[in-house]
Amino acid sequence: MRAKQFSSVCFKTITAVLMLCCVMSVSAIDLITPDEARRSQQAPPVVEAQSTAPDPMAPLIAVVDPQAVDKALKNPFRMEIDFKTQTGARLDFSSFKAYYGAFKIDITERLLKEAIRTASGLRLSNVNVPSGSHKIILRIKDEYNRMGERELYFKVE
Repeated sequence: MRAKQFSSVCFKTITAVLMLCCVMSVSAIDLITPDEARRSQQAPPVVEAQSTAPDPMAPLIAVVDPQAVDKALKNPFRMEIDFKTQTGARLDFSSFKAYYGAFKIDITERLLKEAIRTASGLRLSNVNVPSGSHKIILRIKDEYNRMGERELYFKVE
């Protein structure tokens, strides 16, 4: 009789833990706070002078998903980024940086905390961003210290 009760308690405990894990895994990732989005959208436009031409041998950064950033996105959405080096150089993944908006708020840790690293980049499943227009700057270097940069502009309904 005790074995049956123990088995029942174990089954209920395991079920509860699995349900909790499922609930936790589907929660959206708040990549940008509403305050950061508001401040960035209210900032006056700034035209930055580029000090040097981009290195044609720097890593390339491609946005795989969302596929159509020219259309408004709906929360939550997927984000997948691919990195490709030139001439067989290795990526220096520790150099990866992500900056948000007009004030270039460093969101690297937030992004990496939730991202799954793939063979060629990063993937996030449930990205949640406040409504409005957004800009994220992505940067990564290769083993020769050549930096690739990509500005990602998108709008969220």
